[in-house]
Amino acid sequence: MRKMLPVLLWDVLPAIAAYYALRLLGLSEYAALLAATCVGALRVVYVGVRERRLDGFAACTGLVFALGLGLSFLTGDERFMLVVKSVTTTVLGLVLIGTCLAGRPAAFGIAKRLGAEDEATAARWDRLYTDLAAFRRIYFVMTLTWAFALLVESAVRIPLVYLLPVDVMAGLSTLLLVGTLLLLGVWSAWYGGRAERVITSSRS
Repeated sequence: MRKMLPVLLWDVLPAIAAYYALRLLGLSEYAALLAATCVGALRVVYVGVRERRLDGFAACTGLVFALGLGLSFLTGDERFMLVVKSVTTTVLGLVLIGTCLAGRPAAFGIAKRLGAEDEATAARWDRLYTDLAAFRRIYFVMTLTWAFALLVESAVRIPLVYLLPVDVMAGLSTLLLVGTLLLLGVWSAWYGGRAERVITSSRS
């Protein structure tokens, strides 16, 4: 948890803050999406140059806004722009499934980055992942749960966009995503305790 705050502050929140700040100032959806995409891209470049690694959190955040930016060229319809949010979360869900199919579930990389204190600890986690099926299963379940929840959230939003007034759905759409992420975060913190128990038992 100590490492989660810096990640949120530097890798995720700047792009989101740029988007909503510009929207509150009255700028167009296109301008806000462009700014958020650029902020995410700049963070990826900064980390790449300074630390010579890909910042997955910033890249993922930038991807969400970049997809929205690309789709914004298709139509100016307000309801369609709300549906675009479902497209981006669907893509994220599919990317998470893809990491499982590739044999490296995203939840493991996230947990290792946030929980491993140093390179030696990260290397030990890699060995546990290779050697213990129970350890691997935890992160496959976590990743697939996140993917399923995002896909469900995307599917729920689409009919609501066309059933509710645009002004109502504009706020509800954000609340739907934020609520889903908060629930997933709480569940992941609880379920991730299993990984801690596996690590503890491996030491004995």
